Amino acid sequence: MSCEELDHLIDPYLDRELDPGESLRLEQHLSDCPACRSFLQECLDFRSFFRSNAPVYAAPPELRAKVLANFQRERLKSEFTIFRRPWIYAAAALVVGLCALTMLMPDNAKELSTQAVAQYTQSLATDHLVDVVSSDQQVLKSWFAAKLSFTPPLADLQAPGYSLLGGRVNVIGDRLVAALVYQHDQSIVTLFCWPPNNGLLSNHNNLIKGCAVYTWGNSACNYIVVSKLDNHELQTFVDSLPARAESGSY
Repeated sequence: MSCEELDHLIDPYLDRELDPGESLRLEQHLSDCPACRSFLQECLDFRSFFRSNAPVYAAPPELRAKVLANFQRERLKSEFTIFRRPWIYAAAALVVGLCALTMLMPDNAKELSTQAVAQYTQSLATDHLVDVVSSDQQVLKSWFAAKLSFTPPLADLQAPGYSLLGGRVNVIGDRLVAALVYQHDQSIVTLFCWPPNNGLLSNHNNLIKGCAVYTWGNSACNYIVVSKLDNHELQTFVDSLPARAESGSY
């Protein structure tokens, strides 16, 4: 990515409108270009000044979910018209069978992890870690209930030695997910979770763009943990979660 291209993309990047691939390209350029890092800081300073001197009217996160739901309905209508043709029934049955197998044994952990890393990196770059600042379970439960169609199992996501700063709502895999943000010394750990409606997320650990990533799933939720802690420290965090023990990974 060139400096000129970054100049055109910096505003949608700060507004979280870039797709994960574009965001990662932009962040790679920022890591190599002091001039663009300085420009990014100027943009952040201006936005901070603007936020402190003017009201902000943010679109609700539910809007994206509604748009995606409408798109999905239109796509299903189109597919239904195609599948009405008799010659395609046998092929359709095979595809449905393969899709069902994929739902039972999904292999998309790395793709979703990459999106989670992009969200984690962007939250640090824009200094927007949480939408609600609280470690109180009742406060967080009420806030997530108003934003999502599910409530994360907060009692199972307590980690001794890690301070819960609050939560936010993100989009991963075209779905709204809960993000809980913790702090350990000067390091930030973000735990993303959502119901396993389309199958359990497989157990993996990866290193993506300098971030350690853990994924797993159980009957309550699918989980992705992202941090720049070293592997041992992050493993300690993951192992301390009751939700991890419920996954059957031990």
